[in-house]
Amino acid sequence: MKNTFYQYYIKWLRDFFYIGQSEIADALYMSVSAYSKMEQGKKTIRNEDFEAVIHFYEGRKESYSFCFDEQKKEKANTLIRQCIVSFVYRSQKEMLPELENYLSDSANLHSFAFFETKLLEMIYEYFADLPFQERLPFLFEHLDLFDPTAQSMIYDLYGLSKLRNHDNKAIELFQIAKSLSILIHIPGWIDLIDHHLILAYLQAMKPEKAFLLFEECGHEFQIAGAHHRLLNLKFNQAHCYTKLGLFEESNACYENMIQTYNQVADAQFLGMVYGNYAWNKLLQKEYRKAVDLTQKAIQLQYAFADLYITLAYSNYQLGQPEDALDAIAAFRRQNRKDSRSKMVLKFLEVLENFLLGRKKTFERLASPLLLQLEKWRDLEVDLFVYQMLIDHYTGMEDEHSLCAVQAKLIDFLMH
Repeated sequence: MKNTFYQYYIKWLRDFFYIGQSEIADALYMSVSAYSKMEQGKKTIRNEDFEAVIHFYEGRKESYSFCFDEQKKEKANTLIRQCIVSFVYRSQKEMLPELENYLSDSANLHSFAFFETKLLEMIYEYFADLPFQERLPFLFEHLDLFDPTAQSMIYDLYGLSKLRNHDNKAIELFQIAKSLSILIHIPGWIDLIDHHLILAYLQAMKPEKAFLLFEECGHEFQIAGAHHRLLNLKFNQAHCYTKLGLFEESNACYENMIQTYNQVADAQFLGMVYGNYAWNKLLQKEYRKAVDLTQKAIQLQYAFADLYITLAYSNYQLGQPEDALDAIAAFRRQNRKDSRSKMVLKFLEVLENFLLGRKKTFERLASPLLLQLEKWRDLEVDLFVYQMLIDHYTGMEDEHSLCAVQAKLIDFLMH
């Protein structure tokens, strides 16, 4: 393992300082070929060879120094485990000062804990809600240097990055993270990965697979005392019931969460509950209730883009086109740039043109949207678009186009 560390680290050093192999080889009194084999892992790197490389850089770069304290690696792995525990208990924000202090010490980076420190840099970025995905290729390039605990964290964060990008590869990545975590004795960690897997299944419109994970996941969170995670799990269970069409069960879950809100003291969570409950009511065609719940979610400053689908489409179904158009205009004014909001706006523009009777523009936008929604199945607006198309062609008495849309709808429902 140490030889592998030497190999990867001296290669990183040379790339970082823009030094040619020939210059280092000359300083070490060896051939370029011999030095190149060390970087490629084809030649064993002796301790004295590694120390000579370090002394070369320390002599060339005044700001550079390597810490040979072998306990650094153990301390870094302990901190990684602490991060995982804080992740399980949703107390990761409390870890930020400790991570900042650790990362500010260059002796931690340039040591035998170099690669673990690189992982801790990414964990810090994730915990601080900063972009973290850029570090993933580097960590995977050196994955064999990490122990299973660190590897499971890397795969879990990689899965979360894919989940954000609506990429179903997240499922495979969470499954790998879970397999690596089976022998890791951190209470609640494997269950948090299962929770992430639930989210991936729900996003991929596979609620039947998510459903199988809830009972054990909830039981283990209960044992671990991860009460915040339990609440999130219950929320996603209600969402799963909705996707399975079990509306009585989902209604009961949402009502229970609203009634016990005072135990949570989190307005953002309550807004999320109201928002998803509103969608649940929209699917049950309880449009007035859907509007009321959506407005409560917005008042609590819950900013999920899908709220405006619920608000606009429910008002349309209530025969209140002006209110629907107002909701669309309010969303457009927010000028959101994330990919989900862009898809929401595309749907709202289709609805807007339908409501305004702009027949040609509606047709031009509606059919392409159905193709784009193949990647965004969890928006669950396909049926709304089909219904608008059916109403549109029925009103125009265009039987040919109507039959074509109905055939596509049947195919969609069958698959």
